[in-house]
Amino acid sequence: MFALLLSLSVAHAEGILGVDFVPFGRADQAWVSEDQLSGTQVAETDGLLQPPVTAWAGWVGRRDALLGGLALARVSTTVQTNNKAEHSARMGIRPSVDYRRYLSDRAAGSACGYLTAGMYGVVPAAQERSDSASKAEQKVLEEQSRQDRSRIGAVGAKAGIGAEIQWDHGLVLGARYSVVYHRSRALDEETLTVSSLLRAEAALVLAFIL
Repeated sequence: MFALLLSLSVAHAEGILGVDFVPFGRADQAWVSEDQLSGTQVAETDGLLQPPVTAWAGWVGRRDALLGGLALARVSTTVQTNNKAEHSARMGIRPSVDYRRYLSDRAAGSACGYLTAGMYGVVPAAQERSDSASKAEQKVLEEQSRQDRSRIGAVGAKAGIGAEIQWDHGLVLGARYSVVYHRSRALDEETLTVSSLLRAEAALVLAFIL
């Protein structure tokens, strides 16, 4: 990665900011209706961590681009009564990196195709706390948090093609089509379930050269 950044710098790379728009479709509706959500609200496939519009930034040269993204979703609930307080928190942090290789030199006013590949991970966090919990009850809460962390954590990769056009003032419009591989797991007491998902993803891209 450092070598790629160095090569981009040598090639007079420019900064770029952009957003991807991936429409909510029938596949997402089927996923919800079949009760395939994690139950934590902040996992990759729950909709909060990866909404339809996502942002990214990076560097782009004549033939190469390195782009990164960082998404975060957190749900926290605190319940207080006269003699106790209960706190619950779930969070997912999703760093990602993507590389593009343009099929020709980028030039303002002309369309340019590219190949793209990338990877991402979801870093989980979960906490259950009760002021009035006994040691045994606290162990149960800790186990519940551990199970939720296992459901939030995931890794994934994607590869695809795309095309874009850039205007003189720096505005970039484009589209890409990728195949995405997602791997996650769910730990329930003594049962570990590992799942993988392979799907296609089409996105509209809007960006601006800095």
